[in-house]
Amino acid sequence: MFKLPNPPSPQADTHELADFAELLCWARGRTSAREIVAYLGRVDDNDNNIGCHDDDDENADALDEVMNEIERRADACGTGYPFKLGLKVTVLFLEDAAENATRSLTYLYLLLSTRLNMKDNRVHAEVDGANLLESLSAHVLKNYLGGTKAKSLVFGTCQPGTFEEKVNTLCRDLGEGSGFRNLDDTSTHAKDDKLDTVAWIPFSDRLPGQLIIFGQCKTGSNWRDSITQLQPENFIKRWMQKPILVNPIRPFFVSEAADRAKWKGDSLSAGILFDRCRLVDFCDGIPYSTEADIRRWALGAKATLSL
Repeated sequence: MFKLPNPPSPQADTHELADFAELLCWARGRTSAREIVAYLGRVDDNDNNIGCHDDDDENADALDEVMNEIERRADACGTGYPFKLGLKVTVLFLEDAAENATRSLTYLYLLLSTRLNMKDNRVHAEVDGANLLESLSAHVLKNYLGGTKAKSLVFGTCQPGTFEEKVNTLCRDLGEGSGFRNLDDTSTHAKDDKLDTVAWIPFSDRLPGQLIIFGQCKTGSNWRDSITQLQPENFIKRWMQKPILVNPIRPFFVSEAADRAKWKGDSLSAGILFDRCRLVDFCDGIPYSTEADIRRWALGAKATLSL
C-alpha cells in the first residue's frame, strides 16, 4: 500500500496512482500524466518488451485508467472535487478555491488521511485526524437520512465519558435498549466496541421501532480486515438491557476512494460503504467546529509534506 512520504511503487493500483496524482497536483498546483510516469521511473524502461506489448503501451494503459478514475471521482463528488482535468485529459489542475471551499477541503482532508500513516502521524495542528472522521461521518449520516428530524451522534473513542455512560446516553436518546448491561460477569474494558457513530429518525410518538444506523469509521487504506467487526445485533445483545426492535443498518466509512473494481464485494461485506467520494457528496452544512478542525488538520498535515 502506498503511504507518504514514499511514492507508490510502479505496481501500484489505479486508485493509488490517482491519489498520488492528486497529491502532486495539490502540492504543485498542477501535474501531468507524463510527470506521473516519470516520477515512478516508468519512462524508457523497456525490460518487459514482449512483441508489441512494451512498457510504453503499459504506461499508456495505466495512465488512461488513472485519468478515468479521476473523472469518476469528479463526477461522484460534483462541486466538492478540488481538481479539474484539462488539455485533453492529460493535465490535472488544482481548483483556485480548493483550500477555501469546505467540500473541496473535506476531500483533501480525506485524501491525506488515507495516504499518511494514521497510527504515527494522525495529529496535526492539535487535531486528531482519525477522530475527526467520526464527527464528519455522523454529520454525513444525518444528511443521508434526509429531513430535519434525523438525529446523529458520535459514539467512538473521541466522545468523552465511560463506555457505560455512552451506552446509557445512546439508549436514552434512541428511546430503546433501556440502558447499559454487560452480558458477561466481568468488568467492562470496552472503549467503543467498534461503534463510532449512530444515526436515526425518531417518531414524534417516541415509541420503539425506527430506522437506526450503527456505523464504523476507518482512516488509512488497510480497512478491509475491519469491515465485518461491527455487528449491531451482537453489540445490542452484549451491552444493552433490552433489544432494539428493528435491527440497525450497518454502514462503513472510509477515507479512501475505494477501488471500483472491488466495490461490490466490499459493499457486500461492509454494508453501505461510504468512501471518500460519498462522504464528500453528503457533507454539506458541516458544523463550524468540525469544519474548522478539518481545515486546521488538512493544512497542517500538508505543511509537513515534501512532494
